[in-house]
Amino acid sequence: MLPLHRPSDRRSGRTLFEVLIVVTIIAILASLAVPLFGFFRRKADDAACMGNLRTLHTSFSSYLLDHKMVWPQVPGSLDEDGMAGENDALAEFWFKTLEPYGSHRETWLCPSQRRTFAENTDSKIFDASYSPTQYDPLPNIPYQWARQPWVIEGGGYHQGEANMVMPDGSIQKEHMPMFE
Repeated sequence: MLPLHRPSDRRSGRTLFEVLIVVTIIAILASLAVPLFGFFRRKADDAACMGNLRTLHTSFSSYLLDHKMVWPQVPGSLDEDGMAGENDALAEFWFKTLEPYGSHRETWLCPSQRRTFAENTDSKIFDASYSPTQYDPLPNIPYQWARQPWVIEGGGYHQGEANMVMPDGSIQKEHMPMFE
């Protein structure tokens, strides 16, 4: 009886040429994929920034409902509280004012700015990326100025654009050529 399978002299491994082809294809795919990681990271940071602004909008809306539709008024002299600098005192005022309404310190810092300052160890990390608009202490003023944003991002961390939240809760982008 004849065997069904004859042993062959050929080995069942891969040739050097086949391995080189596979390595070349993997290298080409990797070189195409690496730039996309930065693109997707920027898009994710932009989406997280928009989420922060929506949270701030919700916090401001809740504050307005609890305070007869009057925008939070920054005290005339913030240095009386013994705070270090004017910007630190202003940021601290906004943190404390909106914290009961769901806005925590992390909400005030854009992820793109957080990453930028983490990479640059010589810079001081700022307390806030966003600046609220200063309105008069009259009821409904923040809603009457429909084209005035409630909160705007302070830097061009999104390819030369700054995110801002409008009174209706929509997020718009403002082109800032000075940050390109």
